[in-house]
Amino acid sequence: MTAKEMREEGKRIYYQNKNKKKKKNLFLWEQVETTDPEFTTKVNQRGGFTAIGAQYQIKNATEVFGAFGYGFGVKDEKYTPILNDTLIVYTATFYYKYKDEAGDVNGEFPISSSIRVMMGSKLDDDCIKKVQTDAITKGLSRLGFNADVFMGRFDDNKYVSSGGDTGTDADSKEEWI
Repeated sequence: MTAKEMREEGKRIYYQNKNKKKKKNLFLWEQVETTDPEFTTKVNQRGGFTAIGAQYQIKNATEVFGAFGYGFGVKDEKYTPILNDTLIVYTATFYYKYKDEAGDVNGEFPISSSIRVMMGSKLDDDCIKKVQTDAITKGLSRLGFNADVFMGRFDDNKYVSSGGDTGTDADSKEEWI
């Protein structure tokens, strides 16, 4: 084998191994990235965005990890009132565990969110639940849950009407933006 052929063979093996590792690293992400449009809502505030039903996300996480509080959940929760008690900052640790082809996977990372205590002149008595739910859904998004929404794919009517399958590679951003 010539030196040039050895370099070419080395490149081929490198890229083959790189693609295998990429697929392994994306195992969970690709399993949970597609969102059923039935569980989304268009919101016309703050520039407009697509909201995902929190209970839908938690159901999907339960399907992958097991029950909330066992297979995934939050710990070390802290609610901190700031700005003369008009805003609550929520911090916690999001944890999850599941099995992939390599075996058991356990992970955890910090999550946070904030919310106003008042809605106009009225006390928002659901603010504690809302801030916790928002942080949990942000945590799930970091693992790839509903990534198609967060990557802007729900802004594309063709993507939504096809049920999330455009036949394009999710890494080919220029094809869907």
